[in-house]
Amino acid sequence: MAGRLPYGKRRKYPHMSGDDIPIWERFVVNNPGRFDTVDYDWRVGVGAVPDPDWAENYQRMVTMLSQKRIDVVGWNGEKPTIIEVKSRVGLSTLGQIFGYRILFIEEFPHIEAPEILIVTGSIGVDDMRILKKSSVPVVVV
Repeated sequence: MAGRLPYGKRRKYPHMSGDDIPIWERFVVNNPGRFDTVDYDWRVGVGAVPDPDWAENYQRMVTMLSQKRIDVVGWNGEKPTIIEVKSRVGLSTLGQIFGYRILFIEEFPHIEAPEILIVTGSIGVDDMRILKKSSVPVVVV
């Protein structure tokens, strides 16, 4: 499965804002050809269970707004990589990336299990040690 968008700098990145955009752009510039294609704002998880009495469009909106959102899924052919982009990484990022991977695998069993990657502008020494011991790749840009 290929992503919907070419891998490269864009004018806008769905769901990405603030300090995350220049971090992602530095990663893209420093890693040309790292991915074939990408998807942004990939939703995983069930989300909130809406009131069944609500109109269908409201139910759908509640679900979509409450699902977990992966910043970027990078694709190399059929192989996905879940990418979390953060200005500063903390331990909560570890839980996020592992959680996204579990939900992705559960929801898309027909797709090869994804790699994971954290792209950041800053990370503390302790957090880096923990991520390395957890075998989570981190790229500081």
